Amino acid sequence: MKTVQKHYTLVRTPQDVEKLVDHINSHDLITFDTESTGLNTRKDSVIGFSVCGEIGDSFYVPFVRWNTETEVLEDLMIENHTAREVGKKILKKLQGKKLVMHNGDFDTRIVKHNLGIDLLPSLYCDTILLIHTVQEEGVGRGGAEVFGLKKVAIAIQDKIGLDVERAANEEQIELKASIEKNGGSITREKYELYKADLDIIGKYAAADTDLTLRIYNYYLPKLKEEGLEKFFFEEEVMPS
Repeated sequence: MKTVQKHYTLVRTPQDVEKLVDHINSHDLITFDTESTGLNTRKDSVIGFSVCGEIGDSFYVPFVRWNTETEVLEDLMIENHTAREVGKKILKKLQGKKLVMHNGDFDTRIVKHNLGIDLLPSLYCDTILLIHTVQEEGVGRGGAEVFGLKKVAIAIQDKIGLDVERAANEEQIELKASIEKNGGSITREKYELYKADLDIIGKYAAADTDLTLRIYNYYLPKLKEEGLEKFFFEEEVMPS
């Protein structure tokens, strides 16, 4: 596959918001992902979300920023509104779209519990389930990790136009360094992603929805080739 240039936007201004809304309005199928303070969908908070409607063109909307002096998450503003308020309005524009997520169960639940917006009816495809349907054993060894976003993308990187392994390694090094610099923990038990610098979180998050769209575009034709499209979308796996 021909390599596609990446353009990731950190949404911080009214102009960025307008560009993102135009992007959403221009695409029926959009990949979606959240970043949060943890993995408890009822107790943790959404710190931002990313969307991608076209390969290589992804957006991240941050709600908060870690203040290294006060050691608290502080609300970001977009003109006279909190970024969270602006983000919730943008999320409502995703309702009715065909949303593609990697582990949509988590993302839809935390968005509903934390932000009061139900995206589950718009969940068109979970790429974990798509991969499992086409390639039941996943893409390698290691238990549930064979369906991890980065591991899947690395396995098919020559087909999706990216050197995912190199990029993922660089992202992890950069992210961990930023978290530690800002006093955060990077242990498996306590991984404080939200303490990283905003631009680094944004690049990391935007890359995930870009990868999700590339993975969807790679596996969908395989689903059709195997005659499983109706089974997946209508009968068994993703029925509404």
